[in-house]
Amino acid sequence: MIKVAIAYPSSIRVALQSLSVHIIRKLLSEYPNVYADFVFIGNNGQSITKSLKDFDVVIFSVHYELDYPRILKMMEISGINPYSSQRGINDPLIVMGGPTLIANPEPMAPFADIILIGDAEVLIPKFMEHYMEYGKDIEEYVNLTGFYIPSLGKHIVSKAFAKDLSYSIKLIHDTAIELGLSNVKSVFSHSAILEVMRGCPRGCLFCMEGFIGRPVRYANINSIKNIVLRDANKDKKIINGVSLMGLSVTDHPGFKDLMDFLVNNLGLSVSVPSLRVDSLDEDTIKLIVRGGQKVLTIAPESSERLRRALGKGFSDDDIASIVISAMNAGIDHMKLYFMVGLPGETNDDVESIINLLLRLKRLGIKYSLSVNPWIPKPHTPLQWLPMASDDVINSRVKVLEDLRTYIEFSTYNILDAKVQALLSLGDRDVGDLVFEASLTGLDRGSWRRLLRKYENLLNKYVYSWKPLNSELPWSHIRIPGIEEQSLKVLLLRYLKEVNISISIN
Repeated sequence: MIKVAIAYPSSIRVALQSLSVHIIRKLLSEYPNVYADFVFIGNNGQSITKSLKDFDVVIFSVHYELDYPRILKMMEISGINPYSSQRGINDPLIVMGGPTLIANPEPMAPFADIILIGDAEVLIPKFMEHYMEYGKDIEEYVNLTGFYIPSLGKHIVSKAFAKDLSYSIKLIHDTAIELGLSNVKSVFSHSAILEVMRGCPRGCLFCMEGFIGRPVRYANINSIKNIVLRDANKDKKIINGVSLMGLSVTDHPGFKDLMDFLVNNLGLSVSVPSLRVDSLDEDTIKLIVRGGQKVLTIAPESSERLRRALGKGFSDDDIASIVISAMNAGIDHMKLYFMVGLPGETNDDVESIINLLLRLKRLGIKYSLSVNPWIPKPHTPLQWLPMASDDVINSRVKVLEDLRTYIEFSTYNILDAKVQALLSLGDRDVGDLVFEASLTGLDRGSWRRLLRKYENLLNKYVYSWKPLNSELPWSHIRIPGIEEQSLKVLLLRYLKEVNISISIN
């Protein structure tokens, strides 16, 4: 038997809510000679549920940059040297994957034997088939699409992706249903999860997920209907509702058709993620309400001026109109998401946000307000620009918090944002910081001390203007449909719109 650990660098409660680990386990269950088991960190942060040393392969599912040190901690607790260069043939093969590593694998490159760039349902089977033939001879993996072998130096890797989502949507749906039957609490509202699309056609300039999710792929509506019909049978009573998954589900050409089928034909409750204002109309909102959703989430992001420059071409009047339609349809609560510290942002932009929030309050809608710092991300047109200073971000968050027009307020901690930015944008030299962090309790005091020690890396990657003609740490990672040259064109257009001048060199 080949023993495979599916490792998630967080507690059992958090890890089991991640759909990714269950999908990996389902993929591995197709192989009769593979034994797979979960390994998580204990609640104390200093223990793990099983020793990774007892496995042949360890697959880390990674979704959050601040979890990077916990990956090393899990190896250290198991008696495995975190650095791949210092491990031997008797150590497990360390494989990592997930969206943050697809975007930029370099901060974790010193520690991984293989980093998977792309969709799990394509890469996991390919990895297992190769492992059965070549084992830990990692040089044999280098020519496979989507396989990055850091020890061989930076080499061009193209993302591996599922061209047709038919298998993918069934895999996700079936995995979610099995979870529901096992009483594992999910982060999703309902037992059935339907992936409507991957990627996003909009191309908002700050959105890493939209760019690395390319190419944009839409699930076939008839395929989705057939999957739901199979399990919505009245005798089975497996489905208690449906959660739709995708970055901009209302952009799917068949969205209304699907909603009408789920809500009116099958009588199911349906939850939808954050929606674009310019993709909503009265009919869509009525369908959402009829599906049982009373909270509508939208992301105005910033002022009209910056919103337009970022690729969100809807006005404050459009937002007000949608809010009125939502209230009339039965929505009783809105969730609003904004960013501060965007390149080119001025006090006038913040004043514009204030005016919009006051206007919405006058309309009588209750809303939760989330105001978060803009964090530059790889593979986006804004990747060359620096993050705003603490003073700028804190002052603008405070101004909006002090309005008190909301029923609930949240913000992302500025220290966590800086760490996330560094682990998003850094090269292999950031690995030293990740290693040192793994030796601490990972509390904010430890991160503050480490950021002071590695202030040069912060200045190098987070607070710098990157020359447009230089290689970026992630330039060797190729995402289909994204060329650096096209990102530069979008960047220059943005800079012109927000009145920033930049040297091309």
